[in-house]
Amino acid sequence: MHSIAQQLSQTIEAARVRLLSIPDAEAGAKPYADKWSLKETLGHLIDSAANNHQRIVRMQEKADIGLFEYEQMHWVNSQHYQQEAWPQVVELWYRYNAHLAFIIDRVDPRSLGNTCDIGYAKPATLTFVIEDYLRHLNHHLDQIFGGADPRTRQTWEMRVP
Repeated sequence: MHSIAQQLSQTIEAARVRLLSIPDAEAGAKPYADKWSLKETLGHLIDSAANNHQRIVRMQEKADIGLFEYEQMHWVNSQHYQQEAWPQVVELWYRYNAHLAFIIDRVDPRSLGNTCDIGYAKPATLTFVIEDYLRHLNHHLDQIFGGADPRTRQTWEMRVP
């Protein structure tokens, strides 16, 4: 897990500067009502960090923590990321992920095979949850920095953010 923790740390360090260079108005721009703004996309990554934080900690406690899903649209909408100042959204995202990198680096290796039901055909191991979290984060950062037309920017539908 040390490698994943390092990759996460390096990713957030590099992305933080780039994210903060985006003006608030651009981050909040929502040219299509049914697509997330950059603020909402980064807010989704905060929500993903919060939910995966719980998974990572709880999966070290028990061999199988059972069902652990969340409704991403509800989380984004109920937290009103659109109305929050962009630098605050960036800072919360950065700090939460710095903490996740810290705990990932210290995960008990004996718990890596512990499982959680995230709505897939079979339960996910802690190893999968951690590795997939980094893939999910990079997916959305690529959307943010890629400058893709929001009409083609898909809302991430996976349950393992």
